[in-house]
Amino acid sequence: MKASSPYGFTLVELVTVIAVGAILATILVQVASQARRSSEQSVSASHMRQIGIALHLYATDHGGLLPETADSGVDRSWVYTLAPYLDDVEEVLVCPADPKRDERREKKLSSYVVNEYLFEDAFGPFGEPLPSYRNLETLEAPSRTMAVFIGADHLALSASNDHVHTRRWAGYWLAVIDGIQPDRFRTGPPSHYHTDGSAPYLYADGHVATIQAQELKRRIDAGENPARPPEAAD
Repeated sequence: MKASSPYGFTLVELVTVIAVGAILATILVQVASQARRSSEQSVSASHMRQIGIALHLYATDHGGLLPETADSGVDRSWVYTLAPYLDDVEEVLVCPADPKRDERREKKLSSYVVNEYLFEDAFGPFGEPLPSYRNLETLEAPSRTMAVFIGADHLALSASNDHVHTRRWAGYWLAVIDGIQPDRFRTGPPSHYHTDGSAPYLYADGHVATIQAQELKRRIDAGENPARPPEAAD
C-alpha cells in the first residue's frame, strides 16, 4: 500500500515536489544575486567615469596636474580636492558593493584608490626628484595608464589610504591585493588570492575597463606592471 498525504499525494510525489521547489529557489537566488552584482558593477563603473571627468576638469584648472594624495597632507587628499568637481560626492566616491560603504560615507572617505605613479611625485635615494607623471597633458599613453582602482576591503578607514603603492606591483601579486580588490565583483566568498571575479579600472584618458582578476594576476606574474605608465622606467 502506498504512503500518501491527506491531500492525495504519495510520499514520493511530496518529496519530488519539495526537491524541485528547493532547486527552483536556489536558481532564483543565484539569478537575483547575479542581477544585483551586475547592477552594482555598472554603478561602480559609472562612478569611476564621473571621477575621471572630475580629474580632467581639475587638471584643466591646474595646468594639467592631477590632485595629490594624503601623503602630502590629509587635507590635500584627492578625495577632498576633487569634491567641488563632483555633483553627489558622497555617492560617487563609494562603491555600492563595498562592505564598508556606510562607514566610508560617514567618514567622508572613498572606496576608490589612485595610482601613486600619477598622483605622487617620487624621489631617489638621495632626495633627487624622479620623472613625474602627474601632468595629464604630458602623459604619453593615457589610454594605457591605470589611474583609479577599487581599494582592498582590509584597508583601514583612514584618509591616508587614498592611494595604492603601484611601484611594487611587477611580479608581486601579494602587493596588488594588499592595495586593491581585483575580485570586487564575484559569486560567493573570495578565494585565498582573490582571483575569482573582476573589477572595473579607470584609465587616465577617462575610459573604464573591466578586467578579470585571473587575467590581471597573469600579467603581474609575467613581470608586467599594468599600473606603470608606458614611458616610465622600471
